Amino acid sequence: MMDQTLEIRGISVTHLVTYLVECGGSVQSDSWPISVLGDCWQADLLREETVTITSRFHVNAVFVRFRCDDEERFAPIMKRFRTKLLRVGG
Repeated sequence: MMDQTLEIRGISVTHLVTYLVECGGSVQSDSWPISVLGDCWQADLLREETVTITSRFHVNAVFVRFRCDDEERFAPIMKRFRTKLLRVGG
């Protein structure tokens, strides 16, 4: 059994839920903690905070806990999810 919590910055809760659904999950609850259930995994969006980077620069941070029964089957799902998190700077 794997249990891992990630802090994801700069991406809205709505987008994170969409990404998890695109990875094969279905939304189980719309209130905190927001749960998304997949075939061998579950992701719980635990909370959202504002993080101060500098006095003028603030970003949101969402804490997501992943749990899975089969790490081997979960690895490709996590890879796909992390790919969706990539952002190209400009």
